[in-house]
Amino acid sequence: MVNAVVLDFGGVIVRTKDHSGRRDLEDKYGLPAGSVHSLVFESAVSQSASIGRVDSSKIWDFVADGLSLSEDELALFKEKFWAGDHIDHALIDFLKSCRPTYKTAILSNAWNNLRAMLAENFGISEHETVDHILVSAELGIAKPDPEIYQILAETLECEFENILFVDDFIENIEAAKALGIQTIHYVPGLDLINEIKSRLE
Repeated sequence: MVNAVVLDFGGVIVRTKDHSGRRDLEDKYGLPAGSVHSLVFESAVSQSASIGRVDSSKIWDFVADGLSLSEDELALFKEKFWAGDHIDHALIDFLKSCRPTYKTAILSNAWNNLRAMLAENFGISEHETVDHILVSAELGIAKPDPEIYQILAETLECEFENILFVDDFIENIEAAKALGIQTIHYVPGLDLINEIKSRLE
């Protein structure tokens, strides 16, 4: 039985549908294909930001230093980098509709600016859009560490087996599943709303 529906944010609720901006950046700065994503998300600075050890601004300082960008050039870099990201409004509306029958939450490995960004850019807020927003940078721990799922269960006041969790990273899915959490591994093209509905019936 499902009592709570929990979604990852990046890669599930918001997805990079157009990679042309990131490819343009790679061409402009002579970087290998796919390396702009790694530069922003996979550096040691980014990993530290994901568990709250450094402010998210330090990631952009790292990018600017590595590519010798001026303040204006960095602003253009960020604009290009995020340009292909699109939020799934239908999924957000569906998640809102699950309340109050089901508890709802967003569980995201993200930097310390996520909560403000959700509210300002997408109108997503805790206790209104969803019951809870759990951010790794605020918790000091990130998926797939089992402790973050324990925090999730305690926050939701649900047993593991009564939580349905959606994520796009298989390692996060496997860690949740090992604890008894019900899971959906999101992959591009999956009809996620209907997949969730089928688990709620």
